[in-house]
Amino acid sequence: MTYASLLVAVEDGPESDSRLELACDLAIAFDSHLIGLSIGSLAPPLYDPLAGGAMVGELLTLYRDMAEADVERARSRFHEIVKARGVEAGWKGEIGYPAEVCARAAGAADLVLVGGRNPRAPYHAPDVADVLMRAGRPVLMVPPVRLRNPVGEPALVAWKDCREARLALAAALPLLQRAAGVSVCAFGPADAKEEVGPELAEVVQYLARHGISAEPAFSATEGSSVGSRILGEADARRAGLIVAGGYGHARLQEWALGGVTRELLADSPVCVCLSH
Repeated sequence: MTYASLLVAVEDGPESDSRLELACDLAIAFDSHLIGLSIGSLAPPLYDPLAGGAMVGELLTLYRDMAEADVERARSRFHEIVKARGVEAGWKGEIGYPAEVCARAAGAADLVLVGGRNPRAPYHAPDVADVLMRAGRPVLMVPPVRLRNPVGEPALVAWKDCREARLALAAALPLLQRAAGVSVCAFGPADAKEEVGPELAEVVQYLARHGISAEPAFSATEGSSVGSRILGEADARRAGLIVAGGYGHARLQEWALGGVTRELLADSPVCVCLSH
């Protein structure tokens, strides 16, 4: 299996360069067409209501010019990097709300690479969570500094018997086929270990049919959150990739009360492949 087309969000700066280099690595590994996307956003103009809005038109023009300049810088950097790497690539640059534009562009891709913990999001770069909820495509969250690579390193599948986890597992098959070992790990109270054993065996068998050798595992979560246990297991196994379902609970509930997806997006030092 492979990804025929990849979409990567591009901005101007070193974190974007690192994400783009990873996208080039994946494009070469999967013989994929790579699409670069940059979205310039019009920041809300500040204006004095006592002035009757006399300057709003001028401010909007200024903000548009700045947004177009940002897109042009990103385009130039994108072509510079992909040309040096010899990757077949295309480009899209738009002005709009970043997550919305990225979600529309995702229709042309099998996998979307978006930067995690990006200080420019959500108004000047796509927010991972927004894209995940809108795109209908798997999203690879790329942290600002990657501890390890998602290809050629061990991978951890954070398993839960739910729709989102099944979608994420299927979406990540090309990455898992190139992993240096795969662990399928369930998380929960210690007394749930026996209950999930047959479930994990079925997932391992499913992966074996795709030529992926995987081992089942269980991690008890007493005294810690599921998200922190997932990150702990990934670190212990020196994983370069975490595969997980995204927002199995309502996103508003996770925002208010905390949740696994939120914790992974906020804290993971390695790439996370998510599906919703």
